[in-house]
Amino acid sequence: MEELINKIVKIAENLDWSVNVNNNELEFTKYSPAGQDFNFNVTGDDLEEVIKSIDEYCNNFDCSEETYLWLDNTGHGTNGSPYDMKDLYEDMEECLKMIEELRDELKTLL
Repeated sequence: MEELINKIVKIAENLDWSVNVNNNELEFTKYSPAGQDFNFNVTGDDLEEVIKSIDEYCNNFDCSEETYLWLDNTGHGTNGSPYDMKDLYEDMEECLKMIEELRDELKTLL
């Protein structure tokens, strides 16, 4: 498993992700194009499970919902997110693309 983790980390780091590993849980962290500190966690005991977890995360990633989480009561971004709602939504779309790119690169290990 350690060799597999090393391969996953190498691919992720080549895409500018940072990876923290705790047993079978992996936390991927990366700055979005708008400078948000973006991260997500997945679990898996082997590569197929990790990829499946990332794929499920992609399928459940709702750009509108993620945008809403970062808006204040006036509809503007908070905590370092883009101020304009449109820019924040577009940044969330880019975050989804970053995750999909990571997943697709990891699939090359299969």
